[in-house]
Amino acid sequence: MISTPRLTLYAMLTISLAFWLIPGKPSLGFAFADAEPALATNLHRRLPTDDSTTRLGEAFRFVTDFIFTRHSLAFTGEQQGLRVIGAGFPRTGTKSQEAALHSLGHRIYDLRSILENRHAQRWVDAAKAWKQRGDLQPSHKLLQEMEHAGYTATLDFPMNLFALAFAELRPQAKVIFSVRDNEEKWVESWAYITKVLGHFTTRPWSWIIPRFDFAAELLLILQDFTWWAGEHQSNVDRPLPWFEILRTNPMLDSPEGRQEWIELHRRFQRELEESLPPDRLLVYNVKQGWAPLIPFLGLDDSLMEVDFPNVNDRKSIQVVRNAMDIIGAGLPLWILAILFMAYRTLGLVGFSKRTKAKTT
Repeated sequence: MISTPRLTLYAMLTISLAFWLIPGKPSLGFAFADAEPALATNLHRRLPTDDSTTRLGEAFRFVTDFIFTRHSLAFTGEQQGLRVIGAGFPRTGTKSQEAALHSLGHRIYDLRSILENRHAQRWVDAAKAWKQRGDLQPSHKLLQEMEHAGYTATLDFPMNLFALAFAELRPQAKVIFSVRDNEEKWVESWAYITKVLGHFTTRPWSWIIPRFDFAAELLLILQDFTWWAGEHQSNVDRPLPWFEILRTNPMLDSPEGRQEWIELHRRFQRELEESLPPDRLLVYNVKQGWAPLIPFLGLDDSLMEVDFPNVNDRKSIQVVRNAMDIIGAGLPLWILAILFMAYRTLGLVGFSKRTKAKTT
C-alpha cells in the first residue's frame, strides 16, 4: 500500500510538473535565486545530467523528500564519535569540503540533518543553556545522539556556531574554519544564497517547515547578531494569498548590513584562533585542496592522489528554487489532487469489499 506521504509526493510532483510543462504558462514574476546550501550538495549528487526535464523532476523529488522523510538517524555501522568540527560559514567552500569529507568516510550533520530529525528547538534550548548559564549538558546530549547515529563531522551554518562548544566537549576533534579569497566575495555570495533562505520563512514554506527560522534565532543567542527580515511584511511580496516572495533583506541588501556580516565573520574567526591551539584549528581555503587538510586530519598522504572535489552548486540550486516556486504557487491544485486521490483510493477499497461480499 502506498503511504500517505508518498501519495502526497506523487500528487505534488504530477500537478507541479504539469503546470511547468504547459506551453505559455503564466509568469508569476518569480525572482529565481539560490536555494539553501545544505540542499545544494545533495541535489548536486542527484542531478548527473544537464537534461532540463530530468533535472526538474529530480528537484521536485528532492524538495518533497526533504519535507516528508526522516532518514538521517538510520545507521547500522560502527560509531566513531565526532572527529571533525566545521566552523566555516556558508559560501566558503563548505559544499566542496562536505564532498571531501564524505570521500574520507565521514557522515555529516548539518542544517538538513537538524530539520529531518526535528532537532531545531532542542538546539535553540541548548544554545540558551550554554550562553545564559554556561551549561553544555543539552549540547552534550544532542552530540551523543548524533554520534550514536554515526555522525563523525558537523558542517555549515548553523552548526558552525557550536564549534567552540563541540571543541570543548570533544577535545580530540579537529576544527576547520573555511574561508574565501576575501570577505567581500563571501558576503556577496552569502547575500545571493539568502534569497532562498528567506523564501523558506514565507508562505507556503513557513507552513510546511514551521521552524526553519531557528537558525536566525541561534545566531541571535550565540553571537548577539540580528539577521532575519522575513517576518516584516514590508519586505515581502504576496502575488497569491498562499504564496510569498522575500523582496528585500535589509541585513544583506545594504552596504551597512553587509559590513556587519563581515565584522561577524572576523570576530568569529578571532574567537576560534584565541581559543584553540594551532594543532586543533585549520583556517582553510578549498582552493588549497588536500595539501593542508590531509596532514591536519592525521591521514595518510596517499589519499591526496585522488582529485579534490570542487562542487559548484549554483546551477543545481536554481533548479531547486524553481521547483519550490512551482510547488508553492500550485499549492491549492495539489491539495485538491491529494483529496481527490484519497477519495478515489477509499472509493476503490469500498468497491472491492462490496464486490467480494457479493461473490461470497
